Amino acid sequence: MGELEPMSATGIFVVTRRLEVYQTIVFDYFDSEGVYHELVEDEEKLEKELKLLASNMQGFLDEEEVILNGERVRPRVVGVDIGFKSVPEEPFITYFIFFKGKPLKGKNYYENIYENTVADYPITAYWYFPLKSRITDVQMSGTVEIIGSNILILRLNEGEKVYGYEKIEFEL
Repeated sequence: MGELEPMSATGIFVVTRRLEVYQTIVFDYFDSEGVYHELVEDEEKLEKELKLLASNMQGFLDEEEVILNGERVRPRVVGVDIGFKSVPEEPFITYFIFFKGKPLKGKNYYENIYENTVADYPITAYWYFPLKSRITDVQMSGTVEIIGSNILILRLNEGEKVYGYEKIEFEL
């Protein structure tokens, strides 16, 4: 596979009242050689690459410690897609990830523990909690904004230090 240059990442987390978390992550790339555009034309190569991408992402997820209400949970890659913006040199890879915990009446929390790093590209994450729920506390690197009481937006700039700990407290 040719060298893809990562341009940005966007994560969307949808949390249900049953504490199911549906996570979609989209990585935008620059592919100067058009390798991915060529790859999608060959169904066998495409399937092989999708399996490899899923396996690699699962490996990253397995290195993290994700906790919902004090219990470790195991995020799982349930699907991968490759698409393109307006030109073949701008592919994006989308990962569909799922995990769930046991909801509590009142205060709940999510934690993620991983290695410290530096953002190689801009990262935006959107957390959408159920209507009438309330985010009560957030500990994350980057800039955090809360819209209403149940939507959290996280922004990290390229080169920004990412401390390997996240916590969101919320009431369902």
